[in-house]
Amino acid sequence: MKTSALQEVGVDQKAALDELDSGLGRNSLPALPDIRTHALVVSGIRRCGKSTLLHQFVKKLGRPFFYFNFDDFRLYDFSAADFELLDRVIADSGARLLFFDEIQSAEHWELYVRQKLDEGFQVIVTGSNASLLSRELGSKLTGRHLSKELFPFSYDEYCRFTNQALADQAKQGTR
Repeated sequence: MKTSALQEVGVDQKAALDELDSGLGRNSLPALPDIRTHALVVSGIRRCGKSTLLHQFVKKLGRPFFYFNFDDFRLYDFSAADFELLDRVIADSGARLLFFDEIQSAEHWELYVRQKLDEGFQVIVTGSNASLLSRELGSKLTGRHLSKELFPFSYDEYCRFTNQALADQAKQGTR
């Protein structure tokens, strides 16, 4: 890959993210931990809202962040060697908060996250349960990450999303 290609992907993805509505505030948002010294690893089934939750989280932090989604066809050939190029793109952004979406698609991502933590970056990653709960995560990031498993909407979140009071939902269930 070329640095310019990674830069283009990053710019496109960040612009698309900035255009999105950050959605319904998830109940788990206030409980997300302080990430000054640890990577925040959010896992969950596909389409449960991992990216949305973390988009809400970085907005709440109110600081510039670098966003990169590895689940992009243009990154199909991304290899461990491309992390060096990604470092240049991150440096050009000036951000110290990194948000990596679906990072399990990249080989040796655990080592890269560890490196970024060692360099003083704050790191947030999302990915599928199977890959992020693997032994590799535990061995490469032992003591350096906080894990959060996300589930689809709770009953309360569903009611808020559909603008129905909890009591209204309970009445409908008894008919």
